[in-house]
Amino acid sequence: MPDQDQLSNLNLESPHITLNHVVDAIKECLRPQDSLQDSETIFNVINTTEIPKVVYDIEKKKFVLQKVLSELFGDANSKSSIFRDRLELLKQVTLKQEPFAPRKLGEVDVEKYELTPIEYLLSNCSKPGEVYVMGLIAEGCVVLARGIYEDGFLIVREMGLPPAELTTESRVSFGADNTFGGPHKTSLKLSEKLKIFEQSHSMNMIVFLSDVWLDSTEVVDKLRVIMEGYSEDPPVAFVLCGHFLSSPPSYSSAQKLKEGFRNLSQMIKQYPDIHKYSKFVFVPGPLDLGAPKILPRGPLPKTLLADFIKAVPNTILATNPCRIQYCTKEIVVLREDILTKFCRHTFRYPETGQVWDHYARSIICQSHLAPMSLPVVPVYWKYDHTLQLYPSPDLIVAADQFQAYSTSYMNCKVINPGTFLRNNFSFKVYKPGNDEVEECEVPADDDV
Repeated sequence: MPDQDQLSNLNLESPHITLNHVVDAIKECLRPQDSLQDSETIFNVINTTEIPKVVYDIEKKKFVLQKVLSELFGDANSKSSIFRDRLELLKQVTLKQEPFAPRKLGEVDVEKYELTPIEYLLSNCSKPGEVYVMGLIAEGCVVLARGIYEDGFLIVREMGLPPAELTTESRVSFGADNTFGGPHKTSLKLSEKLKIFEQSHSMNMIVFLSDVWLDSTEVVDKLRVIMEGYSEDPPVAFVLCGHFLSSPPSYSSAQKLKEGFRNLSQMIKQYPDIHKYSKFVFVPGPLDLGAPKILPRGPLPKTLLADFIKAVPNTILATNPCRIQYCTKEIVVLREDILTKFCRHTFRYPETGQVWDHYARSIICQSHLAPMSLPVVPVYWKYDHTLQLYPSPDLIVAADQFQAYSTSYMNCKVINPGTFLRNNFSFKVYKPGNDEVEECEVPADDDV
């Protein structure tokens, strides 16, 4: 008979178990130990239309997943819901953290704080004194403020980001539900078979490069060196982020792009193992051909890469941002010059520490890749949830023209491969089995 785990993994939509459910669970029990379900993928690129929306249901008093209809443009309500949903999500996360969480049984002397709604402050029922409030500042970033409210004014003493939450704590709210996206009904983080495969293939790697200018001879030459280096031990995937041309779009860009990808396909075919076993994932940049500068951005046009796809069948044209699932690891990839925009529009520039450490903390505390106003980072209203980071993934690749870096916050790694040519031909290699990031660099010609 199927055990309780097999039945729970069926992700039932009702509290009743039918005969078909039992039959499916028995089939899963009889499946060979090393075999995977059809949707239990080792490597999968998840585009924006496959990403569920995480919202807090006030009536049910819990986080739920919503499926968004695949229509690009929304109405006015979609715009207002962007910030309402962001605020409500972070509010509920904050209320789960100490010292805002309700008192546990026996906790009498423990000091607790309470979030005060703005509406309460404006009412006649409010009393003067210290309060904690949460709200939006500069139309994009949610902050937690402590201050004194008196005579109709809130005098802020401290202001900071909402508290971040570990992924393990966030997932408790969803049980076995798949919050990351993709075809599998339940979270693949719970798959024991994928976990065993991941650990037994701990040397498997994913290579990340950004600003791969295919019209630059220097870039193409260094790509050949990388291919040569990995020719006998091919990575699971090469994730190549745009821009794929060194100059802004012009009348000749389409022809240059076709030629650049044709040369790249010829290079890949010179290394049989890479051509056979490695996936090639292309994430477009803001100035690449095919879509406006609005997130999420559609993939590169298939018409321009038709010959490349025919020559390299393991090609995946991804959206920007996109998500990558490798066994039990979850990866989010964004190609946007986001850190520069953060610095330019920050409320207060940090005086200590590295700026990318503050960036990593900001996006994880905000549970969003780009918590800024819409004029700064335009977003399709109905697809703002594709930039959500709740629960936090294992790795965030924020490909940017800023200098290359690697950092982490709350057990989530945040990396930037940097512009390939301008960062001494550096790139990042992620080993999911060990959850490690390696800093790599193509040696100068004199060192080869």
